[in-house]
Amino acid sequence: MTTRPRATAIINPHTGRREAHELEAMLQSTLGRVYDVRVLRTGYPGDARDLARQSAKSSDVVLAVGGDGTVADVASGLVGSNTPLAIIPTGSANAVARSLGIPLQPAAAARILVRPHDRRTLDVALAGERAVVHMAGSGYDALVMRDAQRSLKRLARWLAYVPPALKHLTVPMTRYRITVDGETTECVARMVLVANGAFVLDPWLRFGDDIRPDDGVLDVCVFDPPHLAATLTLLLWFLVGHVGRSRFARRLRGRHVRVEASPPAPIELDGDYAGTTPLEMKVCPAAIQVIVPRGAGEPIAR
Repeated sequence: MTTRPRATAIINPHTGRREAHELEAMLQSTLGRVYDVRVLRTGYPGDARDLARQSAKSSDVVLAVGGDGTVADVASGLVGSNTPLAIIPTGSANAVARSLGIPLQPAAAARILVRPHDRRTLDVALAGERAVVHMAGSGYDALVMRDAQRSLKRLARWLAYVPPALKHLTVPMTRYRITVDGETTECVARMVLVANGAFVLDPWLRFGDDIRPDDGVLDVCVFDPPHLAATLTLLLWFLVGHVGRSRFARRLRGRHVRVEASPPAPIELDGDYAGTTPLEMKVCPAAIQVIVPRGAGEPIAR
């Protein structure tokens, strides 16, 4: 008798519009004919990391069922193991799933596992014990992530970020000290992003087509529009896909990044508000394997 492979699904019950019991039923019906499916629910922040670390020892695949923060937590527990990650997106932005060509409908994402599929090896950025799969940031973006209402995110998804985005358009500039691979740059900026992925919220809002999650480096994107008119100009460059041409944007690249601010500035990790600076990150090349649709081995092109 052939033993079926084991799939362990880690569900964040507080993310998305669908109830956890509905997601459990969907996973059992979609995967049950191929996998021995076990479903675990997170109970507190960081729980997904611990559950994934334990599950990696006895599972053939571990599923992150939630938003980008849940994906990052599960990935944190899988770093250093050979157990692949599968993503079932139920969050508000789902940037990681979007970047990998994974369908945003949970059932469609689950069906990838029972059809021919590929594996893609990705870097992660480590901030302490937390793995950042897509992006971290300080300043404007962290304020937006902090102030987006959880209840509105469940109802309106990424539209929940619009009210805080408008509210903080005129946030004061912050004095930053950014150290990349031992070289320090001091600047005044509105936002600093440490990118492993190439876009924010949507693939149309890209920082550059040469930013990849598998190149062994991190891209530090510094945005310093001095006033509202300059901020709107920078946004237009984002919308047309050429933000690198703006004089209010610049990039640094390296493997080890430390961001300090005076006074301390808010930070976010893969969309989760995470306190204030300092933020220190180092790249961990080829740290995780992610199951993606067949033929989706490259980043989404614009």
